Amino acid sequence: MITWRRHDLLRDTYERSFDIICCRNVVIYFTEAAKTELYKRFCDSLRPGGLLFLGATESIPNVRSVGLLPSGLTFYRRP
Repeated sequence: MITWRRHDLLRDTYERSFDIICCRNVVIYFTEAAKTELYKRFCDSLRPGGLLFLGATESIPNVRSVGLLPSGLTFYRRP
């Protein structure tokens, strides 16, 4: 099941227990501080083992500091 809706990444609350979050070519437009906050929010929204999928030009420099682990070229996993 997929539900599509609008969501303000910086202002709206996040639901929990997602299996995957796809956020491709969006985070590159935010400040470094906002990126860190977004990655933490994404991590909190994923179920254990869930994946965050970013764009090819996006990466998380200190991935473990936001609670995620690398899981491929542009994939990150919540442990």
